[in-house]
Amino acid sequence: MQWPRIIRAAFLTLILTGSLMTDAQSAEPNCGPDNECVLIGGSYYARAPIAWDRTSPLPVLFYYHGYRQTGRTVMGMKALTKAANDAGALVIAPNGIDGGWSVRGAPSKNRDEITFAAAVVEDVAKRWPIDRSRLWVSGFSLGASMAWDIACLAGDRYAGFFPVAGAFWRPHPVTCPAGPVTMIHVHGRGDKIMPLEGRTIRERWRQGDVLQSFDILRQHNRCALPEVERTGPKGLLCKEWNHCDGGSRLALCLYDGGHAAPKDWYPRAFDWLGGTANTKSAG
Repeated sequence: MQWPRIIRAAFLTLILTGSLMTDAQSAEPNCGPDNECVLIGGSYYARAPIAWDRTSPLPVLFYYHGYRQTGRTVMGMKALTKAANDAGALVIAPNGIDGGWSVRGAPSKNRDEITFAAAVVEDVAKRWPIDRSRLWVSGFSLGASMAWDIACLAGDRYAGFFPVAGAFWRPHPVTCPAGPVTMIHVHGRGDKIMPLEGRTIRERWRQGDVLQSFDILRQHNRCALPEVERTGPKGLLCKEWNHCDGGSRLALCLYDGGHAAPKDWYPRAFDWLGGTANTKSAG
């Protein structure tokens, strides 16, 4: 019977002509927003932008969830995913162990998170074509502390950071081994979960001070004066440092809110990170 030979020949033709789609060309190769991408040491969820052509290199947002959440929680954050989709970015939402992250000074000691974060980047690069010049990191609450740790310890691997409602834990780092980083951070003045000055957890662990955390980063970046102040709705006040080493920029934004991001924050943050010091602002 000749059918097996015909099938094999057709299959070989598809391979030689490049008609078969590889995993790196697939919008959701073996995983996506509803099923985990698994790698050694952990897993993550992913959502590609709707209009992606399946071949162009993608900017990537790595978003770290809050305490007792998962990457699926991030996939359900409509304001975030819409802003990322509008920016044409692939959203990657890693999973913490038991809903937590082993950031420096925090209770959990389950994993070397900096090593895991680097492994996630490489795993994503195997599944999607990515633009390594546009890798961004964000996170909420304890996930924001993850973003701060990555910025301090491995920030030179990423284009920018925009953490929400979380910073270093104590003891604050004396210095950061990574190069200067670009970051815009937002925090509610009325935050009770992670107050601006931090708080003590179970009489043993202490959250860091947001203003002190930012001052450490500003000194590390060697940011020169003057500061630029921008204002927005609900008491939003952003202080920007646009003249830092290596062309990096910093912005610290406070607003009259609690443990959450202000409305329309994510598109604002994307715009700030994607613009230039002369044409874009946080306000």
